[in-house]
Amino acid sequence: MKRALIGGFLALIGTIWSLAIIIFAGNNLVSGWSTPPGRFWTTVLETGMMFPFVLAMAFLVLGLLIMGIEYFRKEDNRNDK
Repeated sequence: MKRALIGGFLALIGTIWSLAIIIFAGNNLVSGWSTPPGRFWTTVLETGMMFPFVLAMAFLVLGLLIMGIEYFRKEDNRNDK
């Protein structure tokens, strides 16, 4: 139960951070970009938000992974204390 809550909070933090970065990049789009990375990713790279975005996505994936493991884990008869 405790691990599922921790996973939920990590997923929530990762979601909020990534949405904040997406909104920030959407409001500050660059005027010149090349086609392969695209306008959004060029904005994220030029504003220095790539590391926080990757960290937010890592928190999101880690939280979902922890919640998934806890969901499918078999309960044994000992108490979680």
